[in-house]
Amino acid sequence: MFNRRRLLASTSLFSSVIFASSVLAADLYIEGTPVEPTVLPAVSGLNGKIAIQGGSFDEEGFGLVTGSLSLPLGHPFGVQIDGMAGAREGDFIGGAGGHLFWRNPAYGLLGVYGAYTHREDIDGSVSRIGVEGEYYWQNWTAKALVGVEFVDTDNALLRTDSENFFALSDISYYANENFQLSVGHRYIHERNALALGVEYQLDQQVFSSGVSLFAEARIGEDDYQAAWGGVRFYFGEDKSLMRRHREDDPDFLGDEDLFGLEECIPTIDRINGPSESYTDVNSCTGAIVGTGSYD
Repeated sequence: MFNRRRLLASTSLFSSVIFASSVLAADLYIEGTPVEPTVLPAVSGLNGKIAIQGGSFDEEGFGLVTGSLSLPLGHPFGVQIDGMAGAREGDFIGGAGGHLFWRNPAYGLLGVYGAYTHREDIDGSVSRIGVEGEYYWQNWTAKALVGVEFVDTDNALLRTDSENFFALSDISYYANENFQLSVGHRYIHERNALALGVEYQLDQQVFSSGVSLFAEARIGEDDYQAAWGGVRFYFGEDKSLMRRHREDDPDFLGDEDLFGLEECIPTIDRINGPSESYTDVNSCTGAIVGTGSYD
């Protein structure tokens, strides 16, 4: 009887040790097994955004409606189509652009960009083509776009058919995942400017589709000043502003085409002189462009 109890106790103890060892081994195996990192797609899914904005440039008012549509191209690539329409001092402005890019939302983005904007105020257009990149590190994002811009206008008083190097760069910091602050530099149409920006996404429990408020400012050479703001509506999966910027849509850049041309859009001013004579001058430069008389 004693031996039987001793055998049962030994068997139970041995079984307990085997069971505990198996559990421990399983835990060690799970914890020690290398886990393949999950690489998110370049674009999380079909998404878009629409912004309504307005402001002033060199004391001239303007208003715009802009929109973007983004979608994945396989896993590591994505595409975004941009569009805008509006007016500056009553003159129509409209344009379209596109981004084709590779992105890993954990690290950054690399792609190509192109855009075309028609402006009635200069009787012409601005086109840009370039290479863009983004780098993500914790709550910081660094962005840059460099390329060539083409200005084509029928206004005889403006420089026409010009080709220039352009560069845009920004460093953004997310004070929290829904509040972005940015500072950057613009070199557009051979002028430098400081770029400032802020965007705040409102409470998603109230605005489930994603609604943000934003403001931008430019301060540059030759009294180059601009400021505007508005509201932006995001469409797609509910997520933080930082995730939207890194997983969904690249920046809309069409509004940069509104600035950086001439600080003054010239007209012809007629100055009356003696003996019924007159002189026509460029309103921006003061250069004489013609003379005549009323006789």
